[in-house]
Amino acid sequence: MTSGTSGSVPAWGPAPRDPLVRLVRRAPGSLRRTMHVDVGARTSWGAALPMSGGARDIRTGADAAGVEVLAEASLTAGFDPGRALVSLTTTPRARWTADLIGARAGGGFRKRLDDVMPPDTAGSLLRMVLDDLPAAALISGYAWMRLARREGHDPGSLMPVDVADRMAGLCSGWRGEGMALASVEAGSGVPLQDCPPAPGLTDDDPDGWHPLEPLPPDWMRRRRCIDVALDDPSDPAGGFSVWAMFRDTVGEPDGGEAVLHEYEVELEGSGGTVERIRAVPHVLPFPECPGAAGAVEAMGGRRLAEFPASVPEVLTGIASCTHLNDLLRALGGAAALIDLASGR
Repeated sequence: MTSGTSGSVPAWGPAPRDPLVRLVRRAPGSLRRTMHVDVGARTSWGAALPMSGGARDIRTGADAAGVEVLAEASLTAGFDPGRALVSLTTTPRARWTADLIGARAGGGFRKRLDDVMPPDTAGSLLRMVLDDLPAAALISGYAWMRLARREGHDPGSLMPVDVADRMAGLCSGWRGEGMALASVEAGSGVPLQDCPPAPGLTDDDPDGWHPLEPLPPDWMRRRRCIDVALDDPSDPAGGFSVWAMFRDTVGEPDGGEAVLHEYEVELEGSGGTVERIRAVPHVLPFPECPGAAGAVEAMGGRRLAEFPASVPEVLTGIASCTHLNDLLRALGGAAALIDLASGR
């Protein structure tokens, strides 16, 4: 892959269409965190959005078969047409979540979350699910565009008038020379990719994910999985490895799911510091999107616990993928899993 200078055409390959067919196999004594957020079908850009989500931490037994559930969390939420949070119910219950009412998805929601959340809950499962609500609102627009085009609407009419100005240079896929921006500026709307069917991921491991309901047509779902394994649980400064993935899917009219975004990330480190990190794109919408994968190596040498703060500072503009950045930020929670696995 070569990057183009101003006025040239980059030599991008085709967008990847190779979803994972299974998760990494759980190792004896390893910890796994799974999360999901579902967002209801839009009927327009200004529609209210229902959301629900859940998460679970498990420890795999010494025989690599049995699992111990360490923590669970779930929520239901509602956003009004202006994307303000109007309802929120959580399990476990937390009084501080009432202070999130009125926060806007995509408009400072995560800062509001940081402000109202007690410091001792920063690494909690509930915090991790709440953190994904703005991302769920963002990806829900794709399901609506698919629905609108299926019903015969002109693709160019589905775009807010300022979308090109807001999106230009935001990430690798929306770079100035890219397919997405060129299509919008030409009045053709956002190109809709040929989304591959979603493989089951845990067909050979029923304990590998927390229970999920079937995804309704035109809803969207974001899944995350983070696996943590230690070289020597008795050594606090010892080596660790993390395998993680995320997948965004849309519910199909026939009851299946199709994959819109999917990335896999592997990293290794010791003493809480990441020494090697690699991102692998599996499904992305535009040919330019995978350009963000190589930039992830810049996170090497940093403390894993600092990823939530450092990722938005290091990976910016066309060196970033909005959705991959969200996964990398979520990896900050793996630092707490490492402590848990080592008995700290």
